[in-house]
Amino acid sequence: MKKYQQVAEAIARQIREGRYGLGERLPSVREVCGRFGISMSTAQAAFRLLEDQALAQARPGAGFYVSFRGTPQVPVEGPARYEVHNRMLQVLSWCAQPGITDLGTAVLSPGLLPRAALSKLLARQARFEMATVLQPLFSGGHPPLRHEISKRLILQGIELGESEVLVTGGCQDAISLALSAIARAGDTIAVESPCFPGLLQVIESLGMKVLEIPCSPRQGISVEALQLALARWQVAALVLCPDFSNPTGSQMPLANRQRLLALARQYDLAIIEDDLFSELQEPGKGIPALKALDTDGRVIYCSSVAKSLGSGLRLGWLCGGRYHGDIAKLKAFRNVSEPMIIQALVAEFMASGGYSRHLGSLGKRLQLNLKKLSNWVEQAFPGQTQIGRPEGGFVLWVTLPGIDSGQLLSLAVAEGVAFFPGDVFSGAGQYNHCLRLSGAFDDDDKTQKAVAVLGRLAHSLL
Repeated sequence: MKKYQQVAEAIARQIREGRYGLGERLPSVREVCGRFGISMSTAQAAFRLLEDQALAQARPGAGFYVSFRGTPQVPVEGPARYEVHNRMLQVLSWCAQPGITDLGTAVLSPGLLPRAALSKLLARQARFEMATVLQPLFSGGHPPLRHEISKRLILQGIELGESEVLVTGGCQDAISLALSAIARAGDTIAVESPCFPGLLQVIESLGMKVLEIPCSPRQGISVEALQLALARWQVAALVLCPDFSNPTGSQMPLANRQRLLALARQYDLAIIEDDLFSELQEPGKGIPALKALDTDGRVIYCSSVAKSLGSGLRLGWLCGGRYHGDIAKLKAFRNVSEPMIIQALVAEFMASGGYSRHLGSLGKRLQLNLKKLSNWVEQAFPGQTQIGRPEGGFVLWVTLPGIDSGQLLSLAVAEGVAFFPGDVFSGAGQYNHCLRLSGAFDDDDKTQKAVAVLGRLAHSLL
């Protein structure tokens, strides 16, 4: 690393460890020069990098202040059974109400989907392949689809044959299958915190306990906090999303991935990798998946087309490593196979090259949407509002200055706008001052107006 990067990393480490609290003033540029023996320009470059990482914020005439809550050295709460299902149903029902502008549900708007291309392929299947797609399939999935998935895995650095791919009813189904195969009711599952509420619901439905591990909005799960947790509690598995985690949009650095895998080997920990968003980034910027770095088969890789072709298809896959046989056996008894017509449709779309072309244009559009959304929030919300800066995916994590996001949601729904409040991303009642917005919109004007409504209501609550 260059000198300014080394200095920025040293300060960032202190922030993540909680040595500087949220809103606390950081050392001045002059103090950093003296401490590290560097020039003013190098110190200024280090602070610019901290700003880019959403760790520090400049205040004109006052210096730089912490804009991220530091990672505590141990999880705040121990393993616990959480009940989040009823709260999630309430939030989802508000988002689905007629006349509501839904900024919360992380699904692609219709205008972002390749409807014409899929309609053409579906019509051809209905005309020429109906007899085939109506037949049951007693295997790990439609062979052409598994073949196409195995080819796409190479883009993530994963080299596996199609026999090592199991088709599932979406990514959440894949995670549920994996957890059912490697853990039992009462076991403890470690998760990122904040955590995707759908995962908390899955763990709740299986009767397992949750252990929330703190993570940063830039670098993901704290390996240090996880290590301390593993030394203290018995953990059956870890579930995480290394690339553009939902809801923070964080991306785990390569060095942290390697440290995590070493820790997993030390504690014989199974890892379930949720990889829904890695393809929705600029080509050439990807980091190898955890599965690509795994040398002893302990990583179960899960993904789907939910964030690229639409959640309604309910089609995903997993690669189970050393646990693959047990998961496949469980899957066979659960629902035999996913609908053949959907498997054949997705397989042909991938084989034709249409899927890759669609991902290229979709990724660019979503990144543009996130930039617009960030700008709208910055313009409309109160000062000191902190905004995540994800480089992939399409969710935006917003931290409010002393405002309860649940109260904000109640007011917003009355004015025709809904979002996901921070409390649904933790079973321990954390993140009441945060909210998540979706950048998967296809109507700029409607979305900007909805953000303006949220901003006005947030000012009224400040």
